[in-house]
Amino acid sequence: MLKVKDLIVEINWKKILDKISFRLENNQTLALLGHNWSGKTTLLKAIMGLVPAKGEIIFEEENIVDKEIFQRARMWIGYIMQEVPEYTWIKVYDYVKNILDLEKKFDEEKIAYYFDLLGLNWETYKDRNFDIHLSWWEKKKIEIITTFLLDRKLYLLDEIEASLDATSRQVLAQIIKDLQNDWKSFILVSHNEEIISLANEGILLCDGKLQAQWDVKTLLNLYLNRCEMCNWKNFSECEQNN
Repeated sequence: MLKVKDLIVEINWKKILDKISFRLENNQTLALLGHNWSGKTTLLKAIMGLVPAKGEIIFEEENIVDKEIFQRARMWIGYIMQEVPEYTWIKVYDYVKNILDLEKKFDEEKIAYYFDLLGLNWETYKDRNFDIHLSWWEKKKIEIITTFLLDRKLYLLDEIEASLDATSRQVLAQIIKDLQNDWKSFILVSHNEEIISLANEGILLCDGKLQAQWDVKTLLNLYLNRCEMCNWKNFSECEQNN
């Protein structure tokens, strides 16, 4: 499915990621753990093509490191960012339809079903503007639904549960489980243990370097009991131990 080898990302002459290497198999979910600014979001952006990178990103046996964002999207990679898009003077209906029509996946009955799952009513929302008149969490839910309905092989999820209520987080977790059962793969960044627990394996990033890759329970235990107390003060010691 995905092989990342010796990935380097430099922004404004600062090395953000330093020789990151890992594999992701079909139907596998990988969690990225680490402090803020450890490189998690940058790694997702590099895979999607939002930041320039050196090294290899092999997706479905093809090196995509030099491909444009739209080319990677057409190769069945979906990305849900932390930031929520805002579009002035565009209706929710047009936003959803324009995206899903690209893949001929605009199905109002299915859209209404997922809106309802996340506590939104399609008939109520479709004529509203996708702008400041919607709350952050309303726009986030619409973005999540639209991206998942694109039916990608690989999803990159960056804290998509942030600011959602507990019920919505549970529904979101179930949607991801259903997609996993449909042989979808995920790389996710989250600070929520319920979401992290959906992963098979985890990667620990610190200061742009890959410190460990283990089963997610072992790695989460390490992160909670060791890394959260570190604040990078003992990074050199941690680097030697791994």
